[in-house]
Amino acid sequence: MPAINASIQEVTVYNDRALITRRGTIHLPAGEHEVEVQNLPQHTIQRESLRAAGTGPEGTRILNVELQTQFYSRAPEEDLTRLDQEIEELEQQQRLLEAQQGALQDRQQWLRALGEESKEFAHGLSRGTMRPQDCTDFFRFAAQQALDDARASLDLHLQLQKLLQDIDARKRERQQKQGNQSPDRLTARVTIELPTEGDFTLELSYLVTGASWEPRYDVRVATSAEQETTGDVELTYNGMVTQQTGETWNEVRISLSTARPSLAAVLPELRPWYLKEHTPPVPFARAAQPAMRYSMLSASKIAESSDMPAGAPPLPPEPAAAPASISTAEIESSGAATVFHIGHSVDIPSDGSPHKTTIVIDKYPCEFDYVCAPALEKVAHLRGTITNTSASPLLAGQASIFLDGNYVGTTEIKLTAPGEQFRVFLGLDERLKVERKLTEANVEKGNLLQGDIRRLTYGYQITVQNYASTTRNIVVCDRLPVPQHERIKVRVTQLQPPPVERTKLELLTWKKALATDEKYTIDYRFVVEHPRDLRVVGLVPVEQE
Repeated sequence: MPAINASIQEVTVYNDRALITRRGTIHLPAGEHEVEVQNLPQHTIQRESLRAAGTGPEGTRILNVELQTQFYSRAPEEDLTRLDQEIEELEQQQRLLEAQQGALQDRQQWLRALGEESKEFAHGLSRGTMRPQDCTDFFRFAAQQALDDARASLDLHLQLQKLLQDIDARKRERQQKQGNQSPDRLTARVTIELPTEGDFTLELSYLVTGASWEPRYDVRVATSAEQETTGDVELTYNGMVTQQTGETWNEVRISLSTARPSLAAVLPELRPWYLKEHTPPVPFARAAQPAMRYSMLSASKIAESSDMPAGAPPLPPEPAAAPASISTAEIESSGAATVFHIGHSVDIPSDGSPHKTTIVIDKYPCEFDYVCAPALEKVAHLRGTITNTSASPLLAGQASIFLDGNYVGTTEIKLTAPGEQFRVFLGLDERLKVERKLTEANVEKGNLLQGDIRRLTYGYQITVQNYASTTRNIVVCDRLPVPQHERIKVRVTQLQPPPVERTKLELLTWKKALATDEKYTIDYRFVVEHPRDLRVVGLVPVEQE
């Protein structure tokens, strides 16, 4: 049965799987033929996804395609075969070194045995059968041999130790590439019919698990840009592709897709929402007998039983796994999904490690401001509000921040649709001096007219001064205390200037375009009242400032 060398040509990666496309050509005579594509992954391929297409002489038909298991004593892949051969060669060297160690130990034992017979030299000297020179030569030889053997033993030990480390490294590499999968593989058998002799090009596609991708970003800002209130930032959109499918992707065209095939194929079923009278639970002793009957109910019946709280909707069906993909420079959108086609061939081994591929590098408009929260830290953070002006969404992912080429840190980018904005923090600016100080702290215990009321008055002043050479848009954030007990009262007696934002939880925000050398001052004062017998928690950190 002829085999087609159908190598992997294209891969579309989703968030939890990949679509593999293989192509190969074979010359066949007219008639019906069965051809094979060998060494497909056994444990990751989704058998029902196998599809075959092809081109050949006019009238060529594909009659059938099926998968069969190939049984191997060892994995047939070239890189795994290479590792197996390297491991065998290293283990052979290990056995040779161990044999040399054994021979050396035998010689050392022989020398020790000769040393134990030294009394025979004394008898030989006394009888005149040996000369003193003979004894001297022997002991000199034995001492030199023992020294040489010690050096050789140490050298063999070091060689063997290094060899064992190499063997362990190769075995770990092999384990990473193949995992715990068996060496068996699948063969796709395709039955075709050609009306005339000619070339037939087979295209075989299938889905595999064990592959995924996720976005990573690099956000780069130049000092010249952040000196202005608006500008551009360079955003590099990368896809981190990971695969452990059992196949090595060599010189393949990669596409990263945001499609979610598992969710697109299944519409969740909406069940009725029932309201019913609450039924008290059956006492344990009386419920012992019906327990066997209840244990035979289906999961859906149990979900509708009286154990569910009244008014609660039934549990929704478990969501299906959702795949997604992302890739390179050319972008293709089809409403429900976006596909990034990488503009060059890539190599991605089946090692489970992330491999970076660049999707697009582009400039995005950005508005800069400086945010500070003096109650927490007396520094100002440069913040960029970036607008996604591209035609495709920016998926949620981690971003590395660079300012003038220097690494600042990492942040998270949320899912951002075209035209939507997202914010990133780009580092600290030491040219803005931020201070917050306690200007007033008085405690009044009350009198006969006021009742037994304890009154605490606090005043704070926040100052921000701009020492930079250009105007800075600053955002100052602070807070006022919020009572969580009806006997605790808070009155704000001064708040100057008024904040541009004030939430129900008394989170305050001021905004100001601060010119060079200009100082911005905020003063606020509040009074906290509570009965003297009521201990208030939360004011202690304020009083200690």
